[in-house]
Amino acid sequence: FLLGFGLSEIPKNVWKNADRTTRQKVLSHKIAKMAVKLDDAHQELSNAIVVAQATSNQMSKRDPLRPYMDVIDDMLTQMIREDPSFRPQGGQLGGSDMDYDTDEKSMATLRRHLRGATEEYYRYKSEYMTCVLEALELEDTTKNYERRNSTGWKYMSSIRPARTGKFGSLFDTLEFFWRCILRKQVEKGLAVILGIMSVAILLAEATLLPSVDLSLFSILIKSVGTQEVLVQVFAFVPLMYMCICTYYSLFKIGRLMFYSFTPRQTSSVSLLMICSMIARYAPPISYNFLNLIRLGSDKTTIFEQRMGNIDNAVPFFGDKFNKIYPLIMVIYT
Repeated sequence: FLLGFGLSEIPKNVWKNADRTTRQKVLSHKIAKMAVKLDDAHQELSNAIVVAQATSNQMSKRDPLRPYMDVIDDMLTQMIREDPSFRPQGGQLGGSDMDYDTDEKSMATLRRHLRGATEEYYRYKSEYMTCVLEALELEDTTKNYERRNSTGWKYMSSIRPARTGKFGSLFDTLEFFWRCILRKQVEKGLAVILGIMSVAILLAEATLLPSVDLSLFSILIKSVGTQEVLVQVFAFVPLMYMCICTYYSLFKIGRLMFYSFTPRQTSSVSLLMICSMIARYAPPISYNFLNLIRLGSDKTTIFEQRMGNIDNAVPFFGDKFNKIYPLIMVIYT
């Protein structure tokens, strides 16, 4: 089902995002939602910092819990050093916020709360800035295309300094042709290619049971025979696309849960969770792909030598079920 969702969603998204007007509307909606989340996260972090500072100020140097408080103070110092622009705003103390200095457990809770608030704030900030920069670039692209005759078909950016030097003008012209003219056509062409690959994979999945081989990838791999390079290419491209489709859906589900994949701000727990999920889904995708290319029972791949033949390892579910179940995915997709 993860694979089926990706096979449908990725070509559609690439096609829709190729249209600048549609993409601008999507980004405006995302930025508005992100701004609210970022504001809430900023408020939460401000509260956590005010509580930590107030707890530290009221604790004496001879307090037995002072070493734990020093660890929290070091966290605050490091955060301010890494991001001098951050200013706590509107931080408030609640009725029970000064109860953290009672024992070791409460100090651990304070540290955990501060670390969680910090990670959440910088995660939302990263997502917000990524969307804002993309929206500004998209706006620049639209304006450059509308003013192409007056600017001499050169790309002028509002978010970075103008290029200088001998090849500056040439690069501006090349960037204009790429961003304003070619990129849209390339993305639409890519969407069509991905759509064709999705259909080819679905056709191969739907015809696993019949003895007639209608799998495009199976036909291509068998047609090149012993030409190793072509075999590798014809196997690598569809397998990589199947992995991308599956992991795309996995990340979509992950964002609704407790782990997320954020540029430069993914927490260590989230990274480990994502890596473990990817590792778990790699063998089933590989077994499914081996079914699609129909090598025959007389041929054994290196993967099967390492992992074992699934037909022998799992009675019924390895053989028959593995060929019947993809039909449900095809209907769903």
